[in-house]
Amino acid sequence: MTEEVARQIRESGYVPDVIVAVSRGGFDPARILCDQLSIKRLASLQIEYYRDINESSSTPEIVFPLNADVPNKSILVVDDVSDTGDSLRVARNHVLERGASEVRVATLHVKPWTTYRPDFSASEVESWIIYPWEIVEGLSSMTEKLKLEGLSSSNLKKELMRLGFYRK
Repeated sequence: MTEEVARQIRESGYVPDVIVAVSRGGFDPARILCDQLSIKRLASLQIEYYRDINESSSTPEIVFPLNADVPNKSILVVDDVSDTGDSLRVARNHVLERGASEVRVATLHVKPWTTYRPDFSASEVESWIIYPWEIVEGLSSMTEKLKLEGLSSSNLKKELMRLGFYRK
């Protein structure tokens, strides 16, 4: 997925000075894009929006602000997915407020209902995505959710398999 995003960025002619990962989901794709685009500077900021699978707070909040000086720099903000788009909008505005001369946004996935379309993305998808860097967290959250919904222990593994958490 990052290869497609990197291809789009290269073809656009955009060369960021710094890549900013939106923590936590953007860390892994941002680091990989640094490698693929030969960008040495990687910074981050943390925004909390999702409390759990399919459960968000009312507004995204910056928990840790941008950890780099970016005045007059071109920035690529990277996250895993643009779902509502709200956290990407907050991230982009935060980086601009810190003095960046230009900010573009990249994600691996975009949801069709997003209110913020990134400049670069690999694909559009409707379903909930569990990325390789969040399997334990996703599995734990989904298991707890299914238990709260009253799913019996005997059907729990079947449902998790149906959702793609386990393979036969």
